[in-house]
Amino acid sequence: MTTGLENASKDPRFVGRRPQLARIERAQATVLSRGRQMVCEVVGEPGIGKTRFVHEALRQSAPTVGWAIGTCSPDERGVPFHVFRHALTEGQSLRRGLRAGRSLGETWAESAAAVPPAPARASDARRFRTYQLARRLIGLAARDGLVLVLDDLHWADASSAGLITHLLRYPVPAPLLLVLVYRPRQMATPMPFGPPDPGEHADATPTSHDRIELRPLGLAEVALLHPYVDQVELRARYDVSGGNPGYLAALPGDPTSNGAEPVRAAPGARLSDAAVAVLRREWAGLPPVELACLRAGAIVDVPFAADLLAEVAQVPVALAAEAGWRLARLDLIRRVPGSGRFAFRHPVLRMAVAQDTDPAWQVEACARALGALVDLGAPPADLARYAERLLALPNGRWADRCVNVLCRAAQEVRRETPDLAIRWLRLALRALRPTAGLAQRRQDVSLALAQITGEAGDLAESRALLQEIVPLFPADPQGRRAQAVALWARVERLLGNYAEAAAISRRELAALPAAAGPAGGYRLATEIGVAGIMAGRPVAGLPDGLNGDLGGSGADRAGLLAVRGLAAAHDGALDDARGLLDAGARIVDALPDTDVRDHPDCLTALGLTELYLERQADAVRHLDRGVTLVRASHRDDGLCQLLLGRSQVAYHGGQLNSAIALATEAGIVARRIGSHDLLSFALAFEAEATAWRGGPRDDDRAVALARSAAGIATDLATWCGRTAATALATAALLSGDPATCAELVRSAGGDSRLSRLQTTLRPRWFELLCAAALAAGELADAERQARLAMAEAEQVGLPGQRGFAESAYGEVLLARGEAAAALPHLETAADLFRAGGMVLRRSLALASLARAAEAADQTGPAARARRRALELAGWCGTERVALRLARPVGPREVAALTDREWHIARLAATGATSRLIGRQLSISPRTVEAHLTRIYRKAGVASRSALVAWVARLDDTDR
Repeated sequence: MTTGLENASKDPRFVGRRPQLARIERAQATVLSRGRQMVCEVVGEPGIGKTRFVHEALRQSAPTVGWAIGTCSPDERGVPFHVFRHALTEGQSLRRGLRAGRSLGETWAESAAAVPPAPARASDARRFRTYQLARRLIGLAARDGLVLVLDDLHWADASSAGLITHLLRYPVPAPLLLVLVYRPRQMATPMPFGPPDPGEHADATPTSHDRIELRPLGLAEVALLHPYVDQVELRARYDVSGGNPGYLAALPGDPTSNGAEPVRAAPGARLSDAAVAVLRREWAGLPPVELACLRAGAIVDVPFAADLLAEVAQVPVALAAEAGWRLARLDLIRRVPGSGRFAFRHPVLRMAVAQDTDPAWQVEACARALGALVDLGAPPADLARYAERLLALPNGRWADRCVNVLCRAAQEVRRETPDLAIRWLRLALRALRPTAGLAQRRQDVSLALAQITGEAGDLAESRALLQEIVPLFPADPQGRRAQAVALWARVERLLGNYAEAAAISRRELAALPAAAGPAGGYRLATEIGVAGIMAGRPVAGLPDGLNGDLGGSGADRAGLLAVRGLAAAHDGALDDARGLLDAGARIVDALPDTDVRDHPDCLTALGLTELYLERQADAVRHLDRGVTLVRASHRDDGLCQLLLGRSQVAYHGGQLNSAIALATEAGIVARRIGSHDLLSFALAFEAEATAWRGGPRDDDRAVALARSAAGIATDLATWCGRTAATALATAALLSGDPATCAELVRSAGGDSRLSRLQTTLRPRWFELLCAAALAAGELADAERQARLAMAEAEQVGLPGQRGFAESAYGEVLLARGEAAAALPHLETAADLFRAGGMVLRRSLALASLARAAEAADQTGPAARARRRALELAGWCGTERVALRLARPVGPREVAALTDREWHIARLAATGATSRLIGRQLSISPRTVEAHLTRIYRKAGVASRSALVAWVARLDDTDR
């Protein structure tokens, strides 16, 4: 077999091409049946596997048919009839039944010698006689059937090309299948016929000629060819090679081995020497100017025009343009459609040319390419690859220019590909030696690197860089130091170091020069405010220089207003919160996305403030805008907080599955960036939504999640510590542990007035304490908590919080047996929850309203409330409402059971076994037994038979 690019692989397997092989087989059968010549073209791109395909076709051919192969070579274009001599003379081993003999070989050699040299070819008649003699000789060789393969005809000599044209015009009167293999783009003279007629189908019997065009292999076929390569690596190799088997085999590393070097991760990897040697045949004989332009194109590595080629190759522009078109005619490069530029026909060919170029020349050419592209105004990202190459060399001549290029390129791609920007900045930082003259430059590069690494989520590295360089920044009227300190404080705050974040911000704000612009001061004040909120001690007032300042504009000022509004909402100053919120929202809504995308904390603060003021539509709008922007900018540092805010909005709106999904994603991001407090928030939010979903397995999962959150955030003074404690309290209550619930809420609140908890949410927590007291059978304490909820709700004035208070008091009256008195409170609670956009809580209030109406013998209102409660529960995705509707309005021991426990008690009372109950609820029999043990204790019974009697006495839901 001819050594070619497609044969660079050591794997002998042949995959695919079955329809094309069948066409060769049909052509051979046609030749034998009709006894006359037929021509079959096999064409395709270099490396596509034409030679391998032909050999596979011959291997599968009929054993009675002889065949011979001749191959052209670029080094033997001056030898007349070389491809025929290679196929038919004694120097080429004959295959299967081909009886040429010595006389045929000698006669062929004589006929070839009879062709006069090119200057003497004055007689067309003599040339015609020579072709006719060759035709008769081929006919003798094919008298019993012959498959004659002429390979690599794009390198054929003029005599061979002429003889092929003669055979096409005057077919051999013998069963000859003439297989012509070539690259159409590299043929100096095209074949005298084109593709088959449009009406001739591929599966039809061919007449006098056929054309088989080989296409790239599919990914599935490449996987069959290299079954042991990792799928990700195989996909990367496939994308680079385009499915061309020759280029696939030539890529760095052995694709047939398990330890193949990943081509996507090896920018400096080299092609195999064998692959380069095969490809080198295409440019080995080029004139110096064309060769220099080809090598220059390999250095440029992007579509190039003649002026850039001339600059890099150091030749005149006119010669470079002429050389470009000549190289295109040789199919080494191709014209890019729609432009006057050229590009290599394949990346592997460019790699081979670059690898075959002198390294010293490459260095100088790379420097010339960088200078030329800078002069042409190319984007910095296009220049960075040359800067990388030059900085990898020991010579530091180009360090200054390369650092400039890399820094500009990093800023250009930071939002689309932050990993690439970080790599470039690290390379630039290494190129800047730590000398006095470069100190300021190193600080600037380090600050940019710290900012981008922090945005990408590597908070630890960002913090280390900022701790090193920020103290070196001098105070300046431009406010660069203030903005660097604000960035440092933000990273410390994301890592949970709230005291340090507030301290460095206050210290810098106090020393801020009077002439400094407002941006640095806004950011420092914002960090003081956010750190205070996260630490559980919202800052009532900011330093006098900024407190109440309404000057300035932009996202920095909007961020400060939003944080102050959030702090005011936390403390219950709702009028102030609304004013600050409206001012900040007006600014943000008027800004384009390009101005807002670098301020995710501003959108987070706006969304949370709007949530606590029960403006859910505005919260969704701002948080969704933030999520969209930070996703597009790949900013993990801002994504986690926005997802947490969006999860809370979904939870308050009753979208439990959405809340769980958002919290789960936030937890993934929090783990990735290394923020323990944000992870605690995510676990707590997921636990609370899971607990209210109320599935058979949700109780245990919610408790486990909440305990993990509380284990991370152990300081109840912080916002995340209190959030974890209240989430665990909710999960504990819904899983049947009211004592733990009450203890956790009071610990988080700090005292009986819950003064440490957020003012705007206190009615909600008093309602939780009321529910815990009812579950524990302590009606007096439940009434006390309900009255506290009413007092707090009256002070806050928010519809949703008033709904919590009304619901708590209604539940107390219902537990007392005063169903008629409970009805107006529960109905009011349902209306208030609707006004506050709290769908889940409205469905629960309607369920209690239905139970109270049934107890008061108001069947019509009860049915309507029940129906609407179940509709809303289905929309929320909760099972709690249906379970609650199944509970009787009964004595204290019934109230002590959770909704799930009462459900299991009713199932057990029907005679179902633990295994059957577990199968129905998708839980294990052991879990059912654990529930029954708690039920026995709360109901005061000792056996299943006693439990059956107890349930029968209390359960009136079927009456």
